[in-house]
Amino acid sequence: MSAPDLPPPIAHAPVSRPLAAHLTAAQADPADLAGTVVVMIDALRASTTIAAALHAGAPSITPILTVEQAQSAAASQSPRPALCGERAGRHIPGFDLGNSPRDFTPGAIGGRHILFTTTNGTAALLHAAAAGAAEILVGSFANLSAICDRLAEDARPVHLLCAGTRDRVSLDDCIAAGAMIDRLLTAGRNLTADDPARLCLAAWHLAECDLPAAMLASRGGRNLAAIGLTQDVLDCCEIDAHPVLPRFDPATGAIRSI
Repeated sequence: MSAPDLPPPIAHAPVSRPLAAHLTAAQADPADLAGTVVVMIDALRASTTIAAALHAGAPSITPILTVEQAQSAAASQSPRPALCGERAGRHIPGFDLGNSPRDFTPGAIGGRHILFTTTNGTAALLHAAAAGAAEILVGSFANLSAICDRLAEDARPVHLLCAGTRDRVSLDDCIAAGAMIDRLLTAGRNLTADDPARLCLAAWHLAECDLPAAMLASRGGRNLAAIGLTQDVLDCCEIDAHPVLPRFDPATGAIRSI
């Protein structure tokens, strides 16, 4: 908490091709996201699973906030889409698949539309949509190069939106954001005055020598290991394993590969 009698904050000159990060979706002021390019990062595991599903041939993925809403939407559609997602890391009873990227194979999901609800990632996507972002992409280590190549030449402001874990900072998302920041700075983007992007970059530099160990040490990694899903963490460390570019279109409510 700051002192109540502070003067206005020090103003910093704007930068060209600005790049910012938010450590959780809850910390991202909608006004900051409006009209920008937002990359939602839920490294363990929603962002990776979305990339895996599209890479496996799913034509679209609809992010849905609650389990009940997903079940209702599935019941009203014919043919029935695949219900996929998790709560507290675990497969939801009655759903076709959980949130393990390796389960989204062409045989399991190819050609099927997906309704998807997760603890953190889908809520972060819907937060960006409600804020009026100009474009919403989904990023992870699995599609790191595709995301960075797309953003390298875009003149619009870019905001990396870490999903976090239950509205708290999760190191796994920050490390993935830092990897993107590292590449985008090399490509000529510039950090804004705020510190979250710098913190993410520092986290990446500490993690890059042993990414699996760093991801397993994070809040998300420890949570998954505790319920027997260590392999999911390792799978989510595979850089460019699913080289697709998922874009969420709030007008249609669907994520598709572009």
